[in-house]
Amino acid sequence: MIQTFYIVMFILSVAMTVMLLTLYKKNISVYYTLLFASIIVSDFGYMQLYAAPDFASAVYANQTVYLAACFTPFFAFMCIADLCRKKISRLFQAVCVLLGCVIFGSVMTIGTNDLYYKSISLVRAEGYSYLDKEYGPLHIVYPIYLVFMILLALGILIVSFRHKKMISYITSTMLTVIMSLTVITYIVERFLHSQLEFLPVTFGILQIGILILLNRISFYDISAISSKYMKDSMDYGFVIFMKSGRFTGADKAARTWFPELNDLNMDYVIRRNDTDLLRQICSWIGGDDTEKVCFEREGRIIEAKHWLVEGKSNGTVHCVTLRDDTQQQKYLRLMQNFNDKLEIEVNEKTDRLRHVQNDIIIGMASIVENRDNNTGGHIKRTSDIINIFVSHLMINGSFRELNPEVAECIVKAAPLHDFGKIAIPDDILNKPGKFTDEEYNEMKKHSEKGAVIVSRILQNSDDILFKNIAVNVAHYHHEKWDGSGYPSGLSEKSIPFEARIMALADVFDALVSKRVYKESLSYDKAFKIIEESCGQHFDPDLCREFLHCRPQLEKLYDSYTD
Repeated sequence: MIQTFYIVMFILSVAMTVMLLTLYKKNISVYYTLLFASIIVSDFGYMQLYAAPDFASAVYANQTVYLAACFTPFFAFMCIADLCRKKISRLFQAVCVLLGCVIFGSVMTIGTNDLYYKSISLVRAEGYSYLDKEYGPLHIVYPIYLVFMILLALGILIVSFRHKKMISYITSTMLTVIMSLTVITYIVERFLHSQLEFLPVTFGILQIGILILLNRISFYDISAISSKYMKDSMDYGFVIFMKSGRFTGADKAARTWFPELNDLNMDYVIRRNDTDLLRQICSWIGGDDTEKVCFEREGRIIEAKHWLVEGKSNGTVHCVTLRDDTQQQKYLRLMQNFNDKLEIEVNEKTDRLRHVQNDIIIGMASIVENRDNNTGGHIKRTSDIINIFVSHLMINGSFRELNPEVAECIVKAAPLHDFGKIAIPDDILNKPGKFTDEEYNEMKKHSEKGAVIVSRILQNSDDILFKNIAVNVAHYHHEKWDGSGYPSGLSEKSIPFEARIMALADVFDALVSKRVYKESLSYDKAFKIIEESCGQHFDPDLCREFLHCRPQLEKLYDSYTD
């Protein structure tokens, strides 16, 4: 059972060494490899010691344990110094190695004199062997050396923790616990004169701890993470934090631009009630997909951009790249101001052109109307009706075909609905009485001819929507819902929406206006005819809405007689 325990510890130490070399071969100090190798040698010695068949083999195995034990504390110290980012002088390193060699030299005298062990004998227990030892005067050197190296390591941890920017408190706490456990284990073994050695267990914990810390420490390597995106540059700064929101570090540029970063401990949890930068970082942690944000700091404009960095072994970290974007932002603001002014000028000119275009359309429509002695003022009145009716439909909001842009185009196109009358002969257009069938058929051609004329007039217009609506209004405003209209006999919703609206306005004005061949009808009679024509002449849905406009329409027509 005892032998199996040491065999398992040896296998685990080999496995963790392989893991170290696989994951961190190119990114770590050589002392990590030496530490893990020395632990393998130490565990191998323990495995051989407790399976030794004779005294000579046991002494050899014990010396193998010391071969590693004389240098393991120094290697562990160097690894901790590396994790704490402390540089150790080469002279001190040489002294420690020399001291380890001296101790190991004294260990090699075991069995030949009583300087290291006064007495030593092999004891066989149930299933395992061990050495019963009485320590000599030179043995005290090793515990002193071991405690000295551990105290140095603890001292580095304390200094690093007090300088909060150097190491995470989580990292320093883990290392302190591991080193303290090693000391406690060694002291307990020596005072209790235990037959079994438990240092392999603490060595295994040390290996596991270092692997975990190497994984964690990669979170804090600002230069390594930032180099994935940008070369070293004085124009850029970096802030790194974990997925959980713990602060892990920032470079010099970031700390200069945002001094509040100097007050953060490693592993500080970012909260929403901190500065504007940290609030934004907290927002990014919460899933905000804003790509970049600009901050103004003492006359500078700093652009902060958020990245997610995927590591092979350390998972995902958040990286914020900071860039002094002052000149670029000033240029962009200057350009934006210029563009705003230019846009205002363009809009003003466009509005003037629209007004000119509308005036031309109204003028041309008036010329056409002046040829028709029967419909004086018809264009203005139908345009006013359309304005009232379309405004009502927009407020109603139940017609998906209608939006503000379409509504504006319908109102603007209304004066063009009878444009085709310019192609009708005067003797027909101005006939004082009713038309013959032949004359009526000729008169009906004004809608098709109007569509052609309007299309030609607007052929170079950039406003395609207005062009299409104007052509449809001229072409189809005499179509009827039941299909009995002209010129194409369209029915129901195959009639363009704008033409269905125009039909109501055109007929209503014809009903309530005086013509040479008829008197004007009263409002009651006119609206009754409109109501009775719902679903026959007119779109029933539009017809019902048109009837709701009666108060505004009566007020409009009353104003014409004032």
